[in-house]
Amino acid sequence: MQIAVDFCQPFTLDHSNIRGRFTRLGPTVQTIIGQHSYPALANHLLSEIIGLAVLLSSSLKYEGLFTLQTSSDGPISMLVVDVDSDGNVRACLRVDEERLNAMIAAEEGGEDALRGQVLKLMGRGHIAFTVDQGDEHERYQGIVSLEGETLAQCAEAYFRQSEQLETSFKLEVHRGETADDWWVGGLFLQKMPVSASGDASTPEEAEKVSEDWNRSTILMASATENELVDISLSAHDLIWRLFHDEEPRVFEQTQLQFKCRCSREKIEGALVTYPLDELLSMREADTGEVGVSCQFCNTRYGFNEAELRQLKADDPEAASPKI
Repeated sequence: MQIAVDFCQPFTLDHSNIRGRFTRLGPTVQTIIGQHSYPALANHLLSEIIGLAVLLSSSLKYEGLFTLQTSSDGPISMLVVDVDSDGNVRACLRVDEERLNAMIAAEEGGEDALRGQVLKLMGRGHIAFTVDQGDEHERYQGIVSLEGETLAQCAEAYFRQSEQLETSFKLEVHRGETADDWWVGGLFLQKMPVSASGDASTPEEAEKVSEDWNRSTILMASATENELVDISLSAHDLIWRLFHDEEPRVFEQTQLQFKCRCSREKIEGALVTYPLDELLSMREADTGEVGVSCQFCNTRYGFNEAELRQLKADDPEAASPKI
């Protein structure tokens, strides 16, 4: 039997009234990282937030786009991941390599000591969760400060503060022998309400809920990096290995893959808003084109003078008489 790679596996722990997700990502992350030349520390954080975004998006019911984005004042000042409801993933980041190299040089233990330290690498800022289901639905956004040593801890703080839901993540990032060989494995557990009010009805019930939660999170924490990223270990086998006493029940997997939403038409839609003389002044000296590269996939779209003039000629607003 061929074991899936790049998936998210939903499950429940029926004995403990807990829902969970397990994700393992390889080729998707490798494709994203391979399209850029980010430093290794930045790639580690990017891999982590991709895994986190997949776990979070899979816990929601939506038709459209889920975006997880950070904004901060550190050397790695932005991370952004999109996961659409068809399982398409794209991601990118912004890094000041000069500041990052200076931080590595000043840190005792260098790069290894900084790995995973969100507050140092990213600085002060916030992380935003956005669900966009199109014009017919209200856009939802939740924001929480960057607090904790990992992005997972930031997400846990959001659920505690904004949703009043006990939530726990375990994310492991594995780097192989080559620069682009990155793997992510992650687990997500969330305590489900025991009643409509969300509260246990008796002290005994409250104690059981607390014990069930503590036991399940301890079991999740016992998962090793190798178990989470080992493609020879199926999702079902891993969940059973960790939680067999909690009556695990698995559901249909979601398959994931890299896919960018950029297109020449979208770039044209942005360029047409500029006056023609400004567009012509933006041409590159070596190519004679206005070149626009997608920040997610690095695809370059080039427009020569004839194409720019035609673009403006076809613009209804440009052709309309001014009143």
